[in-house]
Parts: sequence; C-alpha cells; structure tokens
Amino acid sequence: MARTPRTASSIGETATAGPLFEADIAAAPAAPPRARLGAAPVALVAALVAAGLWGAWVTKSVLAGPDRPAIAKVQLSGIVGEYVQAQARSVTPPEQVTTETRAFMSEIQRNLERRGAAGQIVLVGEAVVAGNVPDITADVRREVYARVRMPQQAAASGPDVMGAMRAAMAGPAPQAGALGGQANAPAN
Repeated sequence: MARTPRTASSIGETATAGPLFEADIAAAPAAPPRARLGAAPVALVAALVAAGLWGAWVTKSVLAGPDRPAIAKVQLSGIVGEYVQAQARSVTPPEQVTTETRAFMSEIQRNLERRGAAGQIVLVGEAVVAGNVPDITADVRREVYARVRMPQQAAASGPDVMGAMRAAMAGPAPQAGALGGQANAPAN
C-alpha cells in the first residue's frame, strides 16, 4: 500500500504526512462537548463565600470587644440634682418647670432602658460599694442633655434672690404685723 503525502492545503491536517502523524489523526477521539455549570454549583460557591465573609465579621466583632462596658455605674443623684438646681435658678414658669422636669426624667429613663436593651448592666452609683466599675455618668449626662435642654439661668438684671435674702437678714428687726403673729406689746 502506497502512501501519498498530504499537503497543508487541507484544513485541519498537518503539513507533512507520514505514518506517525496519520495514526495520531485517525486514533485521536473527537473533543468532548463542553459541560455547562448549573445553578447549583454557582449557588454553592456563593454560599461558601458569604459564609466565609460572615465568619470573618463575627471573628472581628468578638475579638474587638464591645464599645460599652458590660457593667457600669451612673450617679443619677448628681445628674438630677444638677438639673433641679438649674431649674430653681431659672425664671421658668412653674407649669413649664413641671413639664420640662417630666421630660428630663423620661429621657433619663429612656437612656438607661436603651443601654439595658443593648446588654449593658447599669448600677446606680450610690449602690456600688467597691470595685472597678466604669462610671458612665458623663456619657449619660451628655446624651440626655443632647435631647433635653438644660434650663437657662435667670439674667443678672433679674431679681437677686440671694441679695434679697442678705438684705432681709441684715436690715432692721421686722415689725410684729409683718410676721403675721401677735406682738408682746401692751394693748391700748
């Protein structure tokens, strides 16, 4: 059997023909059709990536620690006393003082409830006997006064309560009728 050399003019054939190349061409199987990826493998890879990212976030959150201490104390008597003194020195009408004081106390309550809902245990500072418990009084004061305004002090040109008290104490003895009582004077 005589073999004829093949030329490169045939599409898909090699430039030289010979027994070595002819056997390779004849024995080579056809290329298998390409397999397409289904939705399941793509979803599985996406789920693995999402789980990895979530795991990294949780690890970072756990290692970073909370922003707020787990247990803290607050000096409520100091904050409330400060507010009451400011109200006493203001020229606010009594009806408005009552409304503003209720709003102030409600805001303190909401602030402490938010902290409790976030998992923080807040102790009243007067109840803490000893220990290394962080004091959050300044934080609570700042947050409450950000929502409820501090009463403004009366102007200096207004009535001077302390000056009036000093003048009353340093002045002449009060008249018996001014005190609303009976004087020990002889009756006419």
